[in-house]
Amino acid sequence: MSTEERNYLWQRRYEIKLRALMNRMYYLERQRLFEFREGAIKALSIVAGSVALAKVADPDILQICAALITLGSTFSLVFGYGNKARESVKLATEWTQLERDIDSAGERTFTEAQLDQWQARCSEIEAGEPPAHKLLLNRCNERAVKALGGQSDYKLNFIERILPLVLVP
Repeated sequence: MSTEERNYLWQRRYEIKLRALMNRMYYLERQRLFEFREGAIKALSIVAGSVALAKVADPDILQICAALITLGSTFSLVFGYGNKARESVKLATEWTQLERDIDSAGERTFTEAQLDQWQARCSEIEAGEPPAHKLLLNRCNERAVKALGGQSDYKLNFIERILPLVLVP
């Protein structure tokens, strides 16, 4: 095998490994975000419900508590934060299993047929994924490139680094 061919295969392996690592990081972050939302809504409902049941506040505060419980429960029910967190766990697991397969083949003993299988597996996993949040995906890509010791083509600016992730689908 020539050096050029070896470099080509190594580059393909690196790109597949990067894709798997980036997606695993993405879905773990997505899981954390949705679990936080679900937990925050439950905590808010418990506190507001306790205040409402205790009747220690004036009627205006009781109405606010009722509105918060209703709003939080509606968001949780409509957007399904718990279901999305569980879906993210499943997808992160699939990406982790692909990473395991890549690592088990070794850094020097993998074949082109294995690369083709891994590439096909990437496409198979991505076919069942929900739409990605671009900013979160870019953050995870930057972290994955850094973790693998590569150089990122795209650098996040200051605003992209500190912007809170509000509208993650």
